[in-house]
Amino acid sequence: MNNDGSAMPQMRSATKRGTGREMAYQVLRGRILDLTLEPGAPLDEAPLVRSLRLSRTPLREALVRLASEKLVDLLPNRGARVADISAGKLAEYFEALGLAQRATHRWAALRRSTADLAAIRARMAAFAQAARQDPVLTPAYNRAFHSAIAAASGNAHLVQLYEALLDQGLRLARLTVIHVAPQGITPEMHIEALIRDHADIHAAIESRDADAADRLAGVHNALFRRRVFDFFVNRNATPADQVSLAADA
Repeated sequence: MNNDGSAMPQMRSATKRGTGREMAYQVLRGRILDLTLEPGAPLDEAPLVRSLRLSRTPLREALVRLASEKLVDLLPNRGARVADISAGKLAEYFEALGLAQRATHRWAALRRSTADLAAIRARMAAFAQAARQDPVLTPAYNRAFHSAIAAASGNAHLVQLYEALLDQGLRLARLTVIHVAPQGITPEMHIEALIRDHADIHAAIESRDADAADRLAGVHNALFRRRVFDFFVNRNATPADQVSLAADA
């Protein structure tokens, strides 16, 4: 740094950009996950720069970070858009979620501490209370329950992967939370099924039954997948998507 302190404005500028990038990331991520920005919605730089009161550089850096989390699609020479939800992406998503969920829950059963078990139990109770009061709260509280299990797995790399998948799943869960399936399964019935699953998973982890925790995590993933399948096939999917989803179910 020069004696006159000429480097200081650059340092402040870099700090400001970093703060702006984080703010843009948090705001856009929140809007994407709560569906304020719907799947496939364009992310035009000019209005975002104005609304967030940022320059283009921190905004673009935030979009790159969101793209790395599969929440934004960067389009060559066409800007960016909120990541769409398609049949192909759903198949890949549930494959990855299923593997990560089974692994974290298995290792949680083997490695959990007394404090981990208490945290899982608290999140389980909070889910049951909140979801029965307002089904719209279900996705966030369900994520918190599984996040507590992941923390007990003792593998930071897997936790990072699994929590990114849980974040992506928030969009799917919020789209389908008030869906009434063709089989007549109401949101209330679905919530009770989730509560039962959570209790079974907790019991397996408490008893250190890794095989049961692994199996139940797979069953829980299948419950979510079926609900998403019903929603997209019967309400939103195109005929081509319906065929693809049916093949993957």
